[in-house]
Amino acid sequence: VPLSAATEAAEEIVAVLRAVRGCVDCAYAGSVRRMRETVGDLDILAAARRSGPVMAAFTGLPQVVEVIARGPTKSSVRTDSGLQVDLRVVPPEVWGAALQYFTGSKPHNIRTRELAIRNGFKLSEYGLFRVEDDELVVSRTEPEVYEKLGLPWIPPPLREDRGEVEAALAGALPDLVTLEDIRGDLHTHTDLTDGVSTLEDMVAAARARGYRYFAVTDHARNMPMQRMTDEKTLAQRERLRRLSGEGRMALLHGTELNIDPDGGVDWDADFLAGFDLCVAAVHSHFQQSREQMTRRLVRACEHPYVNIIGHPTTRLIGKRPPVDADFDEVFKAAARTGTALEISGFPDRLDLNDELILRARRHGVKFAVDTDAHSTVHLDYMRYGVGTAQRGWLTAEDVINTWPLSRLRRFLNAKRPAHAGRR
Repeated sequence: VPLSAATEAAEEIVAVLRAVRGCVDCAYAGSVRRMRETVGDLDILAAARRSGPVMAAFTGLPQVVEVIARGPTKSSVRTDSGLQVDLRVVPPEVWGAALQYFTGSKPHNIRTRELAIRNGFKLSEYGLFRVEDDELVVSRTEPEVYEKLGLPWIPPPLREDRGEVEAALAGALPDLVTLEDIRGDLHTHTDLTDGVSTLEDMVAAARARGYRYFAVTDHARNMPMQRMTDEKTLAQRERLRRLSGEGRMALLHGTELNIDPDGGVDWDADFLAGFDLCVAAVHSHFQQSREQMTRRLVRACEHPYVNIIGHPTTRLIGKRPPVDADFDEVFKAAARTGTALEISGFPDRLDLNDELILRARRHGVKFAVDTDAHSTVHLDYMRYGVGTAQRGWLTAEDVINTWPLSRLRRFLNAKRPAHAGRR
């Protein structure tokens, strides 16, 4: 199940159970809490003295079509969307240990249990106990559990046994980028091309989110089905300029260029110089050889007006595999040329994924966490882009759309030829 669908289902269930009398706390755990791109089933955890009312509310949810199992502390159901949901109810005093345990991942839990053993403890979903006398040391909150293990609290997206425990022991955990750090969205569409919301509605929705800047990047002319023309582009720019005087949010006029099979893009340098920023992405010829695709993406990075490579692998989760390219060469080119790589929050993309983010980060790449929104409701997908960035260990410093507008503009302008105007 895609992360977005699983998250929405989990939040709906948690909201209902939290309202049950006697429920002290309720949260989702497992893969959803760790922001994995796909989820097998949902793990819901509740704290209550009496489990009966919570279990009754859970098994009686209107979306439940089958009760797979029901017991005093655990029940499992299947929803009308085919999703299996498991609920565990624990006493409030063991909430922290249970949340840590059921969040996982399994390899992360093995690592923390090994650490507990080395320190004379044993760790389970019931708490941290001293081995010598089986006395409970701590269990109420997650931070307390980690603290007694000699660790700071480890954010759930990092809990994949990819060095997070070692980093925590060394005091080297990253200060992860958060949704609150995001100052604007740099990849969005309107109904001028394949979006469904008007320019005015997209701008209003972005303003409502409190953004400091917002880029409109409708498709360029080399995708014939979009029917984009030079005249339409220039007319949109004028509309955007008129809207820019209506609030504190800066409006950036951009475009999503098509990366041609040879690495070229739509429009010549003179026309591209009129945009505030350019996103470039592969939209065709996905089956090129590894060498051809690598060169194609590297050439796009080298283009003086390409600021961001959009959804770099082109994958659609469960529908289309990523293109075959030497991405380490692409990452080197992006770092060398000052080209940001996108982390698309669109649920069927989440591209770059966490493993590629980790690799790109080692090359010194900067990133843009965007939504590729095609309607106002898609702007909410930023949360999934940020979650994916967190799984890639990114900080706000790594993400260009957390920066103040003045710094962002300097980054966008740095590639432009000396004779070109500065936006």
